Amino acid sequence: MICPKCGTEYREGFNECAYCHIPLVESLEEGVDPEELLKKSENNDPKEVEISPEDFISLARSRGLSDRDILNAMELAPDTDEERTFIPKPYRKASDRVEDLRSSAYTLLIVGVLGLIAVFLIYIGAIPVFFAGAGKYVVISTMGGLFVLFFCLGINSLRKIKPLTEEAEREEKKIDEIRRFFFDAYTAETLDREALGSDRDDVNSYFLRSAFIKKTLNDRFMDLDPSFLDYISDKLYNEMFEPEEKSPSPEEENGEN
Repeated sequence: MICPKCGTEYREGFNECAYCHIPLVESLEEGVDPEELLKKSENNDPKEVEISPEDFISLARSRGLSDRDILNAMELAPDTDEERTFIPKPYRKASDRVEDLRSSAYTLLIVGVLGLIAVFLIYIGAIPVFFAGAGKYVVISTMGGLFVLFFCLGINSLRKIKPLTEEAEREEKKIDEIRRFFFDAYTAETLDREALGSDRDDVNSYFLRSAFIKKTLNDRFMDLDPSFLDYISDKLYNEMFEPEEKSPSPEEENGEN
């Protein structure tokens, strides 16, 4: 098997290139020099490799995603009609969006209220600002309208917090459900037996494990958003294979001393 993009060769049993993340083929087209492609791939950071829309769709379908999920995972870049590309959307937790929305709402409300107070004080002359002719009323009406807009935007943002908070609660319940299923079904050892088989080299283990986790979750939980699937898969991978080092407890520290 060989990668059609970088020319890297793989043993039988591999389906995806570890560098380009695209399906492997049995042979390259005539006239393509795999050695030259391999040199180019070694000189490039794998994180900077761009994937075409066709390769992305092919890879997503090979993972078992539906066409609707694939379309939801991609947004159309504002390029020309001849050079349109698809970019996977990054996932943001609903709880993070709640905090951002709450912060924006309070900021808009505070700016709106303080601005209206300042405009009123200028209008009654408590703040000595001098304007020529009708300039005072033009400035006051313009600034007043602007701060009223800020205040209204803040109120509108506050109204959106409750439904988004409910979405965040449902999201956390879904994450807990997925975590319970995954860690009840697999340990690091049992997952490696199914995902890696006899291949235990460090180069491909991450990609094989990640692909196995995504496929397992996608088979068990139908219609997961692809960006959410990437997020929860990385979260589970890190919890299982890269646990954070726990700081020693006071009892452990005393025991060492």
